[in-house]
Amino acid sequence: MSIRKIFLPVLLFAGFLLIPVLDAAAQTRTIKGTITDDKGQPVAGAQITVTGIDVVRELKSKTDKKGEYTFLLGIAKTRYRVVVRMAGFEPAYKDNVEPELSVDMRVDLALKPGQDYKLPFEMTEQEKADYVKRVEEQKARRQQTEAVRSSVKLGEDLAKEGKYEEAIVEWNKALERLPDEPTLHAAVANAYAKLGKNDQALASYQKAVSLDPKSSELNANLGIFLNSIGKVAEAQEAFKKAAELDPKSAATNFYNLGITMVNSGQAEKGAEAFKQAIAADPNHAESYYQLGMALSGKKDTIPAAIEALKKYIQIGKKPDQVEVAKQIMSALGGK
Repeated sequence: MSIRKIFLPVLLFAGFLLIPVLDAAAQTRTIKGTITDDKGQPVAGAQITVTGIDVVRELKSKTDKKGEYTFLLGIAKTRYRVVVRMAGFEPAYKDNVEPELSVDMRVDLALKPGQDYKLPFEMTEQEKADYVKRVEEQKARRQQTEAVRSSVKLGEDLAKEGKYEEAIVEWNKALERLPDEPTLHAAVANAYAKLGKNDQALASYQKAVSLDPKSSELNANLGIFLNSIGKVAEAQEAFKKAAELDPKSAATNFYNLGITMVNSGQAEKGAEAFKQAIAADPNHAESYYQLGMALSGKKDTIPAAIEALKKYIQIGKKPDQVEVAKQIMSALGGK
């Protein structure tokens, strides 16, 4: 009896050893992954939120230095949503993640540079309605932009072929959608000018300038057109304004101003305009040439005329005009 009592507990213990011991990790559902940026580099410190879809559960963590994260979720089977956020990036997520037992479910996400915003499932009903409205408005704007771009491009192609009437039709289609676009009005004005329809051209030029009165280019174009139809005084005002608005193009505008003055018999005023052009751009060759011409008519300004022509001969780019400058300078007594 004593022998049996001694061996019985040992045998029972031995029997227990036959029962397999299960690894706790094998009974766990796992979600893990790597968060990278738009260049494929790991993002450390990104906020990861795992939320249960079928059950009320939320877990949070951050990525390590390698951009990696791991969540151990237990044995209950359910669906999850993985959301990642990081300052300087748009949020990213993956829905309906359903990890299996003893299998690492990988959810790797790439972040795009941008700002944080509410994801659709984080919005209230009103916020969703507002979001849908904004998306529809953006879609309408894109469609409008494409239609405008198509009409503008077709108009440009037609104008290059000299089909100005057809070009105007296309540009007016674009203006129906963008009535306050000054460059479109200027394009229409130029086409009318090419057709000799001066009244329509002037109205379109003036409309363009009224929409963008601080545009040096539009004021200069208006000045050129006004001069071409004999409205010299108005053209001069347009050139003056263009020169004031943009110092970088002031030389050209003062030059154009000087030409209108010389052509209207105001040589002295023209000379002053050419001097202003040279002050704005000391290498504005044509202004030296015209200044020399404007000053050559009076005895007391001949020395200044010779100096202007000398400068033009040095920097002028028009061979025929350089020869003319040499001849005039010689006739004036210059060397």
